[in-house]
Amino acid sequence: MNNVVFINNQEVVFENKDEQVFCTSLDIAKVFGKNHFHVLRNIENILNDLRKIGASQDLSNFGLVKYKDKKGEFRPSYQISRDGFSLLAMRFTGKKALQFKIAFINAFNEMENIIRSNNQTTNYSDYKFIKKQNEILNQITCTQSNTIYVLQDSIRFLNNTIGSMKEINKELKKNLGYREIFKR
Repeated sequence: MNNVVFINNQEVVFENKDEQVFCTSLDIAKVFGKNHFHVLRNIENILNDLRKIGASQDLSNFGLVKYKDKKGEFRPSYQISRDGFSLLAMRFTGKKALQFKIAFINAFNEMENIIRSNNQTTNYSDYKFIKKQNEILNQITCTQSNTIYVLQDSIRFLNNTIGSMKEINKELKKNLGYREIFKR
């Protein structure tokens, strides 16, 4: 069973395999605005670190798979479990990264809840999933609204500055004349 969630205006597919939820390294790269190559490098570093400390049971949180790129060539990617995502996401920092981490965690939680309540009717599960997806979208929308609000203040300031510059220019033209302004 696959479910699609939108995080940071990016479509993320969560896949259910053997009662476990996975997303891909490609989706994580898209949402966090990272180059997929860098996400793969981070995963390889995590896998090497896990091997070094003897935590081989945690290697299964990252399943190497192939995907076909735009050129039709096969490239490496990883299917990542919730725990694998947690290990990987710890490497991403900043306020935006924190917001995306929370959105991913919420989506993982919802998928796991759907799996657990699989004996309920599909319509109710779909309703719960859509409701949760809407909550996540509302959180993201609020964040974007706050950003827009901050930018509006900057735009007002710039418009006022431009208006002042026009007034200064108009006064200079009156007092010095158009040609005199550009002679100096």
